[in-house]
Amino acid sequence: MIRKTLVSIVLLCALFVTGSATLRITDFHADIALDETGTLNIKETLTVVFYSPHHGIEREIPISYRRPTGENLTISLNITSVESDSAEAHYTTQRHGRNTLIRIGDPNVTVTGTHTYTICYSVSRVLLFKEDYIQLYWNVTGNDWDIPINRVSATVQLLPGVPLDQVSTTSYVGYYGANTRGEQATSDDQGRFLFTAGDLSPGEGLTIDVAIPRTAVGILPPTTWQRTLWFLSANKYAALPLVTLIAMIFLWSVKGKDPVKTTIAPRFAPPPGMHAGEAGVLIDDRADLRDISAMVVGLAVKGYLKIKEIAEDELGVISKVKGLFGRGTPLDYTFIRLKKADTRLSEVEQTLLTTIFDDTHSEERTLSTLENQFYKVLPKIKSDLYAGLIAKGYYPHNPERTRRSYMGFGMTILFGGVAVAVVLSSLYMGAAVAISGLVILAFSPIMPRKTRKGVTVLQDLLGLSEYIGRAEVEKMEFHDAPKKNPSLFEKLLPYAMALNLTSIWTKQFEGMFEQPPEWYVGVNPVFSAHLFALSMMHISSGMERTFVSAPRANSGGHSAWGGSSSFGGGFSGGGFGGGGGGGW
Repeated sequence: MIRKTLVSIVLLCALFVTGSATLRITDFHADIALDETGTLNIKETLTVVFYSPHHGIEREIPISYRRPTGENLTISLNITSVESDSAEAHYTTQRHGRNTLIRIGDPNVTVTGTHTYTICYSVSRVLLFKEDYIQLYWNVTGNDWDIPINRVSATVQLLPGVPLDQVSTTSYVGYYGANTRGEQATSDDQGRFLFTAGDLSPGEGLTIDVAIPRTAVGILPPTTWQRTLWFLSANKYAALPLVTLIAMIFLWSVKGKDPVKTTIAPRFAPPPGMHAGEAGVLIDDRADLRDISAMVVGLAVKGYLKIKEIAEDELGVISKVKGLFGRGTPLDYTFIRLKKADTRLSEVEQTLLTTIFDDTHSEERTLSTLENQFYKVLPKIKSDLYAGLIAKGYYPHNPERTRRSYMGFGMTILFGGVAVAVVLSSLYMGAAVAISGLVILAFSPIMPRKTRKGVTVLQDLLGLSEYIGRAEVEKMEFHDAPKKNPSLFEKLLPYAMALNLTSIWTKQFEGMFEQPPEWYVGVNPVFSAHLFALSMMHISSGMERTFVSAPRANSGGHSAWGGSSSFGGGFSGGGFGGGGGGGW
């Protein structure tokens, strides 16, 4: 059994040696010349010995590189000529992954023995512009050859006038990532640097690193615009946020943009059949807590309930004096039912009234008893508000659902970008996807759309808002405006609250009231419009806090590369160039 195993190992080794011995490169020489445009003109001369029949050789040259951050870098490659034994050779080129594959030889002809192949090509976008110098970081042979190379040499011809004693050079030899230094470069009487290495096994290569002082060469770095174009060309996904923005603008114009409004004229009454909650929603496409508190005051104005402030029973002397001249803050509010819900109210108003006065609190109820209770019915009230506006033909769809659908999609794309960055190790691609998600999120608030009828009613509300908002201007006169009186004040107060114009509206009635409205009982003995405005704001904020309050869940409940060069240089296989090849 042991003998059979040893025989198998020997046979496998023999096959490997035989396979690797079918051809080899005895000499790999590269002449590299830098011109004034920053282009490298390269002439590779390969002497190949074929021990068995082959059609020729393949040479792969990378044209696209991936940095550790996931960014792609591309270079421009132009093949000028290919020769075999000093004669024009038959060859084909094709894209092979990130490389250009050059296949040299006739598929109908095989060769053996020693042959010399010459490949001439030029590359641009391969210089690295540092603060004080220009770096040529070039992988001469590449580390992907599957055949051995007996000897490697490379000459580098710089521009005339560059002082060689100010140029720094180094080289690296070995497998990809090896930082073993190669032989020291020498210079000749033609002003060229010469790099050499020998006996490279399959997978080993020679990389050179040349640093040229920027003051000694007149090559200009690429402009920001050029870099941007190159980046977008190599990383087409970088345009994803822009594509998403254009798509969302188009989608908004088709699905989310309201019909065009006409001229806004002052209005002195709310749209017929519209209560304050609906007015608040139509203004900003949202069912806010302010809209619901305005509905409660609207129910009081309509005579369905009374609101009473509750103050501390035992007030000190100082507190009593403050109550005479200032604002005493109530501790709570009592809602007193005056009428039961009936068909004169909208469905959502009926729901709100029956929620306040439930079976346990059928006649009176304090605001504090709604804490940790009202939140249960809050989604239904919001849903009913939207449903009522849809039924009236003001919206084609529920604005909240529309908004959330885009928000959900945007969040999915945003976190998808994070996943892309982690899984694919591509910071740039992940950022592009994540930014696209942010673009969708940014559009989500404006995607709810009104109908033409809804926009018409919105215009009336904006006209009402203009009347209420401009009423504070002294001696402001509106044509056909109604005379200010307590009835007008009470009628428009809920709408002023929904439009966030409470203090402006109440200020206009200073001195008109000696007593508060019948539906409101305050704790202060002195009444004024200013104090009443504060009362409305206090109760509004109090209701908003209470309506959204919910019990807390128990804790634990279910509920360029890097390094000394832009490529992370200092190793074999770094920089531009590279690739490999073999026989075919």
